[in-house]
Amino acid sequence: MSSKPEFLTAHRLPKSSVWKVKAELVDGTRLEGLPGSAGTLPRVRLSPDAFNALKALRNRGETIREVMERLIFEAAGKP
Repeated sequence: MSSKPEFLTAHRLPKSSVWKVKAELVDGTRLEGLPGSAGTLPRVRLSPDAFNALKALRNRGETIREVMERLIFEAAGKP
């Protein structure tokens, strides 16, 4: 099972599109599309030591970006 949140939709979403939650509703969540694709997400510069530390914390098949996201969400106390 994937550690990333997943959702099902009856609508076709564009490939590599990026979405954010606009509103939490009783019957679901309203999403808002962000301009650009997954390749244009903000870049973070890491020192070699930070990169190696994140590399050591990776789960199987996880990217460095996903490790950073997981650590940020854990620190914020969000699932």
